[in-house]
Amino acid sequence: MFAVVASVDLYEDFVPWCQRSRIIRCHEDGSFDAELEIGFKFLVESYVSRVEMEKPRYIKTTASESGLFDHLVNVWEFKPGPVPGTCDIYFLVNFKFQSPLYRQVASMFFKEVVSRLVSSFSDRCFRIYGPAVPVLENSYGQRR
Repeated sequence: MFAVVASVDLYEDFVPWCQRSRIIRCHEDGSFDAELEIGFKFLVESYVSRVEMEKPRYIKTTASESGLFDHLVNVWEFKPGPVPGTCDIYFLVNFKFQSPLYRQVASMFFKEVVSRLVSSFSDRCFRIYGPAVPVLENSYGQRR
C-alpha cells in the first residue's frame, strides 16, 4: 500500500478526478514536489504538493503554489496489520478550498469523495498485487 500511495506520478491512472500528475522537483532530503491537475469536465485546477515520506511508516503531502486550496494536507500512516501481508492505515485529510462554491460542494459530498478516493487506492493494490483481506473502514475522526 505504501508503494501505491507513494507513486504520485501515477495518480492520473487511477485517482478519481486526477487528470495529470507529475514529479517536478526532487529534494536532497528525499522529499519531492508534484504537480497535480484535478477537475471534472470544464472545472480543472492544478496545484503543487510537497511530498514527504518515511518508508514504510508514513507519507505526508502539503499543497503549496495553489490557487485552489487555502490549505491541503494529507497524511497516510501505515502499521503492520493483524495478519501477515496486511497493514492498518490511518488517513487524514485537512483542507479548505479558497472558493466558497467549491467549499459548499465539498461539504455536501465529502464522505462520498473520501470513500471514493480511498477505494481507488485499494482497487489499485488489488490490480497490482491481487486479492486482499476485506477493508474495514472507520469513519473519519475515529482513530484506532
